Amino acid sequence: MSGTGAIRRTVVITNPRGLHPRAVLVFLKTCKQFKATITVWRGEKQADGRSMWDLIGLAAEPGTELVLELDGDDAAAAVGPLGELLESPGSDDE
Repeated sequence: MSGTGAIRRTVVITNPRGLHPRAVLVFLKTCKQFKATITVWRGEKQADGRSMWDLIGLAAEPGTELVLELDGDDAAAAVGPLGELLESPGSDDE
């Protein structure tokens, strides 16, 4: 951990299918590039950002607001790419 505190970014799911399994897989693949601890919040519900089942369990439909929370030395570098993936309207459906 960096000791500087967690970095948070609020995102809104815009993919018409919500946070579906293929989108989650793309997110998880990107997470592997970083060492930061990744947590995704939907209200009071917390998901390990490296767990497919935790993320799918958030049941994030289009319009759902999530909070991406990262902590660690590369958290600042990770928050942008990971936030953009969550906000993506569907580029994961290539």
